[in-house]
Amino acid sequence: NRILSDERLFNNPDFMKEVGWIIKYTNTKEQAELANRILSDERLFNNPAFMKEAGRIINYTGTKEKAEKVLNLLDNYEKMEILPNQILFMLDEAENNISISQLKKINRVLGKKQAGRLSESDTILAARFINIAGKRNINEIPMYEKRSFLRDLVSSNADLFNQSEEMQKLFPLLPKNQEEYCALLPSIVKSLGIETNSLTSGEVKAFESSMSDLSSTLKGISDSSFKDLTITQEYPKDAFIKDILDKVKDLSPSERQKVYDYFGFELHKNTRTNTGFYITGYPVNLNNGKKLAQITDTKTKEVVEAVRSDVVRFSENNPIICSDKNIEQALNSIVQYLPEMRTMIDRVQAGNDTLKDKGAHSYDVLKHSLKVMQKISQDEKFDSLNASDKKLMLIASLMHDITKKEGYTDKTHCNEGAFDMFFISRKFNLSREEQIKLYTLIKHHEWLSYVNTAKSQAELEKRLQSTAYDLRHDNLLDLSLMFSHADLRAVKEDDSFHDKKEGDSRIDFNGEVRSFGEACDLYGEKLKEYISELRKSQPILPVTKIPSAEDIKQNLTVNPDGSTNVKGVYVDKDGLVVIKFNEVEDWEKIGFPKGSVSRGITQSMYNGEQVDTGNIKFIAHGLDYANQLTKFDAFSLVDSDALLSVSYAERPESKYRFFRPQGVLLDVDTKDIHGGGNTDSGSGVGKNIDTFKQNYIFGGERESDRLYISELVKNALNLSDEEYIDFVRKNSDKSFIEIEPAEVREKLIKAFASINSNTRRGNREYNEMYISNPKPPMAVFAYSIDYNEKIDDPLAFLNRDKIRGHEKGFGNSSNGISVKDRTAFLRQYAIERNIPFFIFGD
Repeated sequence: NRILSDERLFNNPDFMKEVGWIIKYTNTKEQAELANRILSDERLFNNPAFMKEAGRIINYTGTKEKAEKVLNLLDNYEKMEILPNQILFMLDEAENNISISQLKKINRVLGKKQAGRLSESDTILAARFINIAGKRNINEIPMYEKRSFLRDLVSSNADLFNQSEEMQKLFPLLPKNQEEYCALLPSIVKSLGIETNSLTSGEVKAFESSMSDLSSTLKGISDSSFKDLTITQEYPKDAFIKDILDKVKDLSPSERQKVYDYFGFELHKNTRTNTGFYITGYPVNLNNGKKLAQITDTKTKEVVEAVRSDVVRFSENNPIICSDKNIEQALNSIVQYLPEMRTMIDRVQAGNDTLKDKGAHSYDVLKHSLKVMQKISQDEKFDSLNASDKKLMLIASLMHDITKKEGYTDKTHCNEGAFDMFFISRKFNLSREEQIKLYTLIKHHEWLSYVNTAKSQAELEKRLQSTAYDLRHDNLLDLSLMFSHADLRAVKEDDSFHDKKEGDSRIDFNGEVRSFGEACDLYGEKLKEYISELRKSQPILPVTKIPSAEDIKQNLTVNPDGSTNVKGVYVDKDGLVVIKFNEVEDWEKIGFPKGSVSRGITQSMYNGEQVDTGNIKFIAHGLDYANQLTKFDAFSLVDSDALLSVSYAERPESKYRFFRPQGVLLDVDTKDIHGGGNTDSGSGVGKNIDTFKQNYIFGGERESDRLYISELVKNALNLSDEEYIDFVRKNSDKSFIEIEPAEVREKLIKAFASINSNTRRGNREYNEMYISNPKPPMAVFAYSIDYNEKIDDPLAFLNRDKIRGHEKGFGNSSNGISVKDRTAFLRQYAIERNIPFFIFGD
């Protein structure tokens, strides 16, 4: 009535476009009061961008408490330096919640007028990449921002390739398609001074042999002998820094940055060093003509060539000199394969005795790292480790402080060092498991400091639980305890820092004073208890291992129309192997494990409806855009804190058909399955490890999602907690066919057939699981839902532009893209990766 009687409202076209939302969501007294407030506030009513969000804001205001929060935002948004339409992002239940600091930065960098024109999706994207606004080349970005940029690119969502024209102008460096994305990622890594090319098997063997020699030599040295060691290099770091500063002194800061970028390092002012500067990154002569072509200033190009000789001299022709010739020989061998190590020599640490403020550390970064290696080598537990763990512990000891800032306490070096070493270590041809283990060891090498600085008993328990989750797999806790003791013993010239009970030692909450070493052991026992609890709920999802397309083709005879001698299997003109899941009767014939069936045990559910369940199971991840595929390739493990939401497809023909009706079929190690259940987690919920640890374990509000699978298996097989732990240990990473005995397998298949939900878009077959570090996709998939359509061409589905009357579209998720266009990036990916294309549905 108010709207119809108020000409100001009724005659406002912008308002009338949104009036339906406002009326729809005005269902409580609080919502009605807020709606009236908005309609009477000229600042808000005359802001079209705000009015587009008004309905959603009113919808949020369902209680008195929420209404008070929204009213406070409406009264104070100008003081907060945010825009009216950005109020939506300040509501704690809004999807893709953005912090006020991010919004303020967007408004400051882009200007409020420009920021006010951004759509919601563009604002979310701008918040993630605001540090590169206006940047056109990598060489314009400082080192620390490159790491953040790389992380954000890898963890980006579908909106990255769905930018508006406005965003493309504001953020020209953002990739607009898969080709640009694939080219940008390695170029950032290269700009960090990291070479990711693998060493030859002979070089890897030589590196490992030199590491072993260094470890053996250090093991036999006493603390007093180690104290007297001198280590330097013919062309010292400080001399290198002075030479570089002299050659770039006449360049502007922006042109100087381009020189640094070219060689993968930067110099930053630091009053605590001899030169007044410290070095970040890894000077290396890697870049080529393409990189030089991005530099247009003639003088800058001349400086690049002048600096090149210094970089080559420092990183390639620079003998390490040590008072112990055995150590000298080992270090000079190692540095051939780890030139990144050179910047650690003579890099003073916070509290180093060479500084004015006397403090903890007696040694520079390299000598401290060598002492950590010494203490690890001298630990009696080290000899009992397998060859792989010995190798990882030695690499971690040498490189754990690789990014530590000079002269300052650096709280970021664990994360940044793990990040850089993830890429650096690729050259050593480590296995996937070894990469993750090394990454985890370095990232959490200061877990004791994290736990030790809790300010209450409750906070201490939460930090211990969080650490236990990070170190819960394999023997990571044992390795971390060994590393922590060695790191503590390597701070000073003797073990005093490890053993002392005064000063910075830990005072327990019951008043007892403990040394750092005692605290390490005490908390280690508590961590073991928490890890034991976590293992009782470790989810397990048996997944079928899908043969490669080439292996499948070896069993096929292909007919002119693309059909083959195996029903349901086709090969198109480009060599793409297409498997129509519901047609295949003989899976063994195309290389699947013996006993594979897609129709097997019959499970009765849904008021008597019969559901056929076979032993072929998938983990499916729906995709919309090609950039999401790129994340499964070379850079998929760069941020192991990221979680993927996937569906466990016990009935794959019905899982995703109305929501992201195409994607990939994945295999993932059991230890990288975190939880999930027969409910929708909601967009943005549970998508990273930190959020998961807060809400899904040890009594968190969504702990049921962590317990769902383990309880399902325990109930089906009548297992105790300890029996379940043993079951997971014996059956991790197996498919259903590999689980023995047969009666156990059948009980599990029936149990897993019950995983479904009716909470997502009316689709009762939906479930959501949380995984990390998936292996490269085993196959791609898409859905056909024309169940009654008879088509002569068996591959016509992939070329259709019409499905169920939707011209050029498919449900709500394809944005008007034809089936042919919608699956084009998947077809290409499958051909390039030698994997099959599954079609689910009839």
